[in-house]
Amino acid sequence: MPEEKIKILEEKNTHLWFEDSPIAVLAQKLALDIDKAEFFASFKLMNLQPDNLRDICFDIICYDSARQVIDTVCDVFYSGFDVARNIEFGYNRRVPVKNQQTRSVEFVLKNILYSNGNQWINTDNRRFDTALEQQSIFSVQGDLNKQFLEICTRSGIDGTAFSLQPVFNEKFWLCGCGCFNWNSEELCCECGVGRVWLQKNTSPEVLEKQSGFEKEQRAELQSRYAEFEKYEKRNSGQTEEFAKRKRAYQKQLKKQQFRKSSKVVITILLILVVIALIADGIIFFGLPYLKYQNAMTDMEMYRYDDAAEKFLQLGNFLDSKDLYMKAVYGNAFSLYNAANYEKSAELFESLGDYSDSQTKALDARFKFAEKKFSEGEYLEAAKIFHDLGDYPDAAQNEKQCFSRIYRDAQGNLVANTAESLEKAHAQLTYLGNYKKSPELLKKCIYLLGNSAYSQCQYGKAIELYRSVSDYPDAQTRLQNIKTIVALIGSATDNKPALWQSDALECADCSEHNAVYSLELGKDGNMTFKAQCPDKDKPFMEYEGLFKLENNIIKVSDAKNNWTDVLQITSLESGKNAVLSAEIMEPVSSVVSLRLKGSTE
Repeated sequence: MPEEKIKILEEKNTHLWFEDSPIAVLAQKLALDIDKAEFFASFKLMNLQPDNLRDICFDIICYDSARQVIDTVCDVFYSGFDVARNIEFGYNRRVPVKNQQTRSVEFVLKNILYSNGNQWINTDNRRFDTALEQQSIFSVQGDLNKQFLEICTRSGIDGTAFSLQPVFNEKFWLCGCGCFNWNSEELCCECGVGRVWLQKNTSPEVLEKQSGFEKEQRAELQSRYAEFEKYEKRNSGQTEEFAKRKRAYQKQLKKQQFRKSSKVVITILLILVVIALIADGIIFFGLPYLKYQNAMTDMEMYRYDDAAEKFLQLGNFLDSKDLYMKAVYGNAFSLYNAANYEKSAELFESLGDYSDSQTKALDARFKFAEKKFSEGEYLEAAKIFHDLGDYPDAAQNEKQCFSRIYRDAQGNLVANTAESLEKAHAQLTYLGNYKKSPELLKKCIYLLGNSAYSQCQYGKAIELYRSVSDYPDAQTRLQNIKTIVALIGSATDNKPALWQSDALECADCSEHNAVYSLELGKDGNMTFKAQCPDKDKPFMEYEGLFKLENNIIKVSDAKNNWTDVLQITSLESGKNAVLSAEIMEPVSSVVSLRLKGSTE
């Protein structure tokens, strides 16, 4: 097959977008097929939406060499795609251009149909006018790129994935990996890095600050290292002296003739003393030198965690204590720049009054609260702002959290699940008298009572209902479950309520010495059994969660199947209460029971 002859008339590789467009134009080409004498256009496009793209319709505006409109190719329709997000498409499809005076073209999007049936229409006929170009991250950061890579390493992020300087717009942001993300997305859909983290840590200002801190640390370390070398040189002379003594003793030993055992013993003792002195020198001087040197190297390489651990182990050796504080401070500073504000604050706080640690700790706590706010964790943010007390803007920011917390609490009440109600309870409790929080809190506690009751947590449900006794439905609910309230009235958190019969007929030996007992716990667990004192095992036993329906006590098994156990016929309340009931499936001639217990 002969090679196709194509003449490129125009080719642009500028990435273009317009506000809210679901696609981007990555490249466009106008060419002439020489063999066929036909003009054609092609466009490289990219889907920016999470949904797969199926069909696309667009126009092509044709311009002459003077950039005057001479023709329009209308309603070009591409179909049969299944394009996922961030996937390029369309460049291999040709669109014939009939007007041979055309020297440049423009792509105008009309509408898009997605695989899930959703449609997007360019109702305002907007044009692609926003460039999505990014500079090389190395040309922007220059020598500061090593600081950025160090921050990436401390944050557990692969810094080599970022070759481009991020771009942040009101509608979108371009990640350092080159991926397009909408501003509503906190994490890059391609590499997963956080927008806030990336925006902060690619800033030349932040990297300059980190670089300045590291230069200051390096200068001070070099000064300390020079002092250490002098100290090491001085003590190495002592170590050498120990070695000379050892050689002298060894030489003397060779000349001596051991005639008496006492002299031998004395000589051996002298040798041991010398060896002990040499070992002592190595242990107390040589080994700490080595560890100190390693710790200094860690500091120079910004491995602050390792350095801090080694300096801590060195105790009072030279200036290890001070260097330990400096290593922790350096680690806290680096974590702050890596947006790990919580850990940074903890480390600064652990340093006490060292340098400006407490000021920096407050700043890190404030940043951590702002981060929590940006992540939608408004209650956590508010608590941190509150704990900051008089710190500038903390009180104002806490108040800004209130409306968000209130809105979330309302949503959690509507969701009405055990988890969402617990969240709403914490939120409304924190809000205090804000708007209608007190009324909503009572409703929340009532709903929590309902949730606890449905999970057979009767003790918890009763306590919740009683804590909002002035809430209209709470008293009604307590009245409706008064039998259960009575049945577990004497139970504690660690001990169930006990109901027992007098001696009754045993199903095994037919003697009247069997005891029927019913234990009901506040946590909803029950045990109903009948046992003869002469037997090792009960001849009847039920265990599991219980519930009461139509005065029938039911018990569940492991598969959540419910079995009828006792039909309550009457209940006399008080300290000497009597529960009358009938066994639903008796195993002996005993059918009716009178169980004694307490409802108080």
